[in-house]
Amino acid sequence: MTSVICAGVITADLVFLLDEVPDKCVKYRARDSTLTSGGCALNAAVAIARLGGEAHLAGVVGADFFGEFVREELTGEGVSTESLLCADGLATSRSSVLVGPDGERTIVNHRDPRLFDNLPALPEPFSYDAALADTRWPRAAERILHAARTAGRPAVLDAEMPIAPATGALEAASHIAFSEQGLADWAGTADQPSALARAARRFGAWVCVTRGAAPVLVHDGVAPSEVPAFAVEAVDTLGAGDVWHGAFALYLAEGLAPAVAVRHANGVAALKTTAFGGREALPSRARLDRFLEENRS
Repeated sequence: MTSVICAGVITADLVFLLDEVPDKCVKYRARDSTLTSGGCALNAAVAIARLGGEAHLAGVVGADFFGEFVREELTGEGVSTESLLCADGLATSRSSVLVGPDGERTIVNHRDPRLFDNLPALPEPFSYDAALADTRWPRAAERILHAARTAGRPAVLDAEMPIAPATGALEAASHIAFSEQGLADWAGTADQPSALARAARRFGAWVCVTRGAAPVLVHDGVAPSEVPAFAVEAVDTLGAGDVWHGAFALYLAEGLAPAVAVRHANGVAALKTTAFGGREALPSRARLDRFLEENRS
């Protein structure tokens, strides 16, 4: 079984489905709601497990109700928590998420920066088939990605703003997947093709920028290209980017070419958006394979 370690932020998310996006300070009634575990690294790890990979999660939770809730959900998803740290006296990161009628989400998050004071232990030699980290835990991201790249394994960075604290992680990564905000934050420009070309030269890495329902823009160090997204009726986009990164890292670890891994990741993200409730529609490997075959151009 292909193994991937995911490192980064972990949250407890209280998610509300609304008929209208709030625009004033009054009371609103939600059409549906759910409490779910979330965060970039956690969602990515669950995606890997659902797709048949061996998922390991490195992160930090507090010694509180939400920390225990997160652990229980991870156990149910088959994600290894051997690298999950517990910080006594600190609260688990949590978010309130508002999902509008078009499926787009607004997130209000609180996390104590002291959660990231410690670093996860890593096996020596590096024993995973790939690593995925995000910029919310920069020191851990740099350490884990450097270990993966030194071992000749894919070292994938989920590059979201703020970028500056994660320069070491950018330099350690073999593959950098920027969000649109992350790329603009790093490059200081909205010109995505030129920004990606600069990033590929600067870091000597394969780079891309995910753009929601638009094609993923890729630069392999030689030339730019696009990988189309899949058209679906989005109900809930929460975590779509997170599961994209998890699927991309897994398929790279399995030996797929980056452009092919992007297509598979696009399929996972598209399917995830089709139902409300966090990871409710996150596909299995069989469901994803059927979807990709049905949408083969």
